[in-house]
This record gives sequence, structure tokens and C-alpha cells, in this order.
Amino acid sequence: MRTIGSTFLFFLLSFHLFANPGVTPVISEVTVYRSGAKLSSVATVKIPAGKSEVIFENLSPYFNANSLQVKIKGTATLLSAVFSLKTPGAGPEHPRAPVLRDSLLLLGDEFTRIRDEREVLNGEKALIDSKMGQIGLTTTDPNTRTTLTVAELRELTAFYRQQLMGIKDRLLQIAIRERKINETYKNMQADLQRLQPNTVNQTGEVVMKIDAASAQSVEITCTYLVTQAGWTPLYDLRSEGLDKPLQLVYKANVSNMSGFDWKGVILHLSTASPLSNNDRPILNPVFVDFRPVVAYYQKQDINAQATNIYQMEQVQQIDGGAVNIRGSRSAELANPIAADDLGVLNAMFENTGDFNVTFDVTKPQDILADGKENIIQVDEKDMPAAYEYHSVPKLEPTVFLLAKLADYGKYNLLPGMANLFFQDTYIGQAYINPQVAADTLLLSLGRDEQITIKRVQPQDFTERKKIFGSTIKETYTYEIAIKNNKSTPVTVDVLDQIPVSKQKEIVVELEETGGAKYNADFGKLEWQVVVPAGQTKKVRFTYSIKRPKDKAVGMVRQ
Repeated sequence: MRTIGSTFLFFLLSFHLFANPGVTPVISEVTVYRSGAKLSSVATVKIPAGKSEVIFENLSPYFNANSLQVKIKGTATLLSAVFSLKTPGAGPEHPRAPVLRDSLLLLGDEFTRIRDEREVLNGEKALIDSKMGQIGLTTTDPNTRTTLTVAELRELTAFYRQQLMGIKDRLLQIAIRERKINETYKNMQADLQRLQPNTVNQTGEVVMKIDAASAQSVEITCTYLVTQAGWTPLYDLRSEGLDKPLQLVYKANVSNMSGFDWKGVILHLSTASPLSNNDRPILNPVFVDFRPVVAYYQKQDINAQATNIYQMEQVQQIDGGAVNIRGSRSAELANPIAADDLGVLNAMFENTGDFNVTFDVTKPQDILADGKENIIQVDEKDMPAAYEYHSVPKLEPTVFLLAKLADYGKYNLLPGMANLFFQDTYIGQAYINPQVAADTLLLSLGRDEQITIKRVQPQDFTERKKIFGSTIKETYTYEIAIKNNKSTPVTVDVLDQIPVSKQKEIVVELEETGGAKYNADFGKLEWQVVVPAGQTKKVRFTYSIKRPKDKAVGMVRQ
């Protein structure tokens, strides 16, 4: 037993002897995801023959330990690698720290002097005001009445003015001195904070045990995920004219809150989500049943009943078709479902796309962990586009310039804000949403102020309401005028609508289309209006609503 214990003690001492001190690796490569980032930290270390220990320290505390991978260039073998958090202990104090603390004490004494002097001056001012208020007062005793000659009054007034001006001037000087001292105090505090050792913030470290047949230098790379990082897409959309392709500048706003700067790193931007849930979805049965009445939910807990409802279906009409969106109450479904006050279930669905793309930034980048924005240009390309003018004057009396992109999936666009430029002029911002179920992507290039549009009820429109026994017929007419102030003709796609009835007793009839294409299912009117240069074109439409005289109607938007 004594021999075994001695051998074990010798093994521990030998292992401790061959343990390398902690090394701080260099972050050489970073792949930033929409949420999170993958870091590669590299260091070259010397290891002895046999078993030894290498510690990578000063790593981000937002380390995902499950993602750790270690690669060793050399003939050594990795036995284990374990991540842990480390709280720094107190280190040697900087020689300037005591000087700064003494200076802060002296400034604190100066603050006390300023406070005392201000109190004295304010007291002196209050005393003078009080005495001046007592001069010239009349009492019931005629022997105590005070009278002042004109000369005495002038002398007293001059004294009052001189004293008060002196006090106020002194108070102003004190305020200026206090502001300067306060600024110096804050700067010294900040300097002292930087010089003091970090005894609060945690850092990460990886302890690796390595076995080597011979002493050698090896390059060790640790790859891991951190959570406090990410990027969002930004765009610049530029059009030099309606006969030119659309120029897209793809940019990224990269955030680094991992606690450590990334300097001179090879940067990649990825649309993947390695930190998301990777469990497969499970399909559950879907049942259809009558909705319970409200009183049922008043007697029982809403949340408890919601767990027994497995199906929600929403049908959204899209120009002649229907899209069915189904959700499940199953715990395996990632989309959240919540019950409202009546127990009706609502679901939120997020379309994250069906592709993962990685953008490689050509030049090394510095991304500091200071919380500031880091805008990086990722790509630039020309996109063939068809341009058209579009307006819905019922909602907004403006004509918009649209760019239509076909086969837009090859551009790897993500939802994001775009800065719009037309012929080198900044015209505003628009939101790009490529996650639409359409073959063509419409991008708004903003308002065209050289084309005006107005929607009014014409003055000659007089016939609005007629009564036929138990029925009322109301007629509505609208006129849309488009003025082209350009030197070339334009074609404007104009949209409007009439209401759609959901009741047999309410009859809606389109009496005049004005040449529009009409979609009866949605009540949509569409014109392609060609407006010559410098001219105005008008379109007019009329519709009527018949309803029972004893029932009012209202417009309901879906």
C-alpha cells in the first residue's frame, strides 16, 4: 500500500511539473450567426513528452460548453477538454492608483468648501433682503417711525445693488469651479476604474489534457459558440434610371457583446441557427368540433381548457386561392399558441426560410466588444429589374416607384431595412421582405413627387340615396385624377375597391368601372393608366348599396 501511494504521489507531482501555465489564445476566425457566433481561438504551445496540461484562458464567459471542439496540429493526442468559468482574483495594484485615490480625497474636500461658501453667501443674501424689507416700515408708535431722505435712499439702493451683485457674481464663479472639479473627479474615477484589477467579471477557460510521445511545439485551435453576438442585414438599393438594373449593396450590422474584442479576424456571416432547437416536429391528430360557448370558459380555467384543444386553422384568401395555415397545441411544436379572453386560440408563425447561406468577408475585420454598431459591406451586385408606378389613392394619395425582381431567390436576401437612392438622391427607407409566396419580389423605391394623384367625389355627383318602399339604395362615385409632371409619359398601376357583401339582404353593385379590371371576390378595381408628359388623366367608378331601410350597414375590414 505504501508503494502504491508513493507511486501515485509521484505521478501527481510529475503531472503538475509538466503542466503549462495559462496561455491567452488569439481569436483568428469568427462566424457570426443571426444569433450567436462561432469563434476559433488559436495558440502555439510547447508541451513535454508524456502527459501534460494546457489551459486556454481569457475566453468569453458566454461560452457554450457543449459546442467545444479542439484540434491539435502535431503528433500529440487530446485526452480531455473541459470548459469552466473563472473569477479573477486581485492582482498587483498599478502605481498610479494610490495617487488617484489621494487626488479624489482632495477634490472631495474642495466640494465641501464650495458647499460651505455657497451656504454663507446665500445666508448673507437672505439677511440683506430681510433688512431691506424692514426699512421704511410704519408702526403704531410714532416715535419708531423711520423716514429716509432722498440722498439716504439713493445711498442705500446703491449699497444693496453692489452687495447683491457681488454675491451673485461669487455664486456664479463657485458654480463654474464646481462644474470643472466635478468633470475632473469623474475622469479620475474612470482612470482609477481602468487601473484597478478586475475582481468581478468572470472569464472562461478551457483545461486540456494532452499526451505526447516526444517534446514538441503544437498549434491548438479551440472552436466554440458564444451567445452574445449576432448580425442583422441592411441594404442600399440604388437605381440610376428606369432603363438601368437595380444596384444592391448587401451590408451587415454585426454586434459583439461577448466581452472580448475580435481584432484582425477572418469574418463569416451565416444565416444558420446553431443555437435553435433541433428536435424534430411531431404531427398530432387534428379534430374538428363546435366552438364552446363563452359561459363554458367562465366556469373553468381558460389555460387548462386550452391544453385540450389541438387544432387551429386560419384560411387567408390570396387573389383567387387559399393558403391553409395549421397549428398544433402539441408541446413539440415550436410556434407559440396562446388563448385569449374567450378561449379562442391564436398562433404566430415565423418563416425563417429554407436555406442557409454563408457570406465570406474578404478583408480582416476588427469587431470591438463596445456595444457599438459595426456596419460591414458584404456584397454588391446588379439585379435586372422591371419598374412600374403604383398607387392606392384611397389609402395614400401618392405614387410609388416599384422594382419587380424575378427569380429573386438566387440573391439570398433576408428581411431587413433598405436605404433607397434614385439617381444619387436619398429618398428614404423601405422594408425588404423576401419571405413571400410569389414568383416576383416587389421592392418599393419610394414616392415619386413628380407624379401627383388625388381621389375625390366629383361635384356633379348628386344622386346618393333613394328609398324604394322598405329598401334604401345609396350610390357612391369617386374620381381619380393623375397628373404627370415629367417630360416623358408614364404608366401608373392604380388600385381601388368597392365593398363586398356578406349578407343576402345587402346588395352591392358596380355600376361604372371606368375601364378597370374588376375582381368580384375582393371588390378590387385595377387600372393601367397611361399619362402623357405634362398632362392629367382621370378615371371614375360608381357603385351602389341596397339594404333594408330599418337596418344600418357598416364597413368591416378583414
